[in-house]
Amino acid sequence: MDNDLQRIYLKTFQLCKQFGIKGVTMDQVAQDCGMSKKTLYKYVANKEDLLKQVFDFLADTMQHELDNAMNEVAGNAIDRLFALEAFAEERMRGEEEGLLFQLERYYPELAMHMKKRREGIVFGFTKENLNQGIQQGLYREDLHVDHIALLYYGHVLAVHENIISEYAIDTVALRQTSLRYHIRGIASAAGLNYLHQLTPSK
Repeated sequence: MDNDLQRIYLKTFQLCKQFGIKGVTMDQVAQDCGMSKKTLYKYVANKEDLLKQVFDFLADTMQHELDNAMNEVAGNAIDRLFALEAFAEERMRGEEEGLLFQLERYYPELAMHMKKRREGIVFGFTKENLNQGIQQGLYREDLHVDHIALLYYGHVLAVHENIISEYAIDTVALRQTSLRYHIRGIASAAGLNYLHQLTPSK
């Protein structure tokens, strides 16, 4: 990727976190990037185009880092789910989610685009994991993969966005509970036994 373009993306993201999406101006972006607005407009058509490129870049980065993290897992399908949870605990700090809420208010079409990107990442991993677990005998053979992937995505949203309660909840503990709940719902006898070995006290 062009170094100037990557700098534009990263600076814009930092400015959005600092001032909010509505508060960021193209003048600020150009100034922080050490370039003129004329040069900035060589890369983007307008502010909405800039935001789309920035959030696509963030989604691509997250996908790449997730793929690398999963490739380092030598275990089975259940091990990969726990590795995904560890990745989420380390990477999901809520900053990008907060900006997505702002997108919904000011750039609803762009917000919908980013939600579809997120859906694709979660669905892709979940379907791959379900098929792997079935083949390994850790998940039940009668699972409807598409339905379970959709239900699991609902769990991810509920936990990550904290939409299931009006009270503050320990989201780390909630994600762990949700993960065990998900596994117990799809696991075969062998899978349940393996889960108990991993979390004997849960």
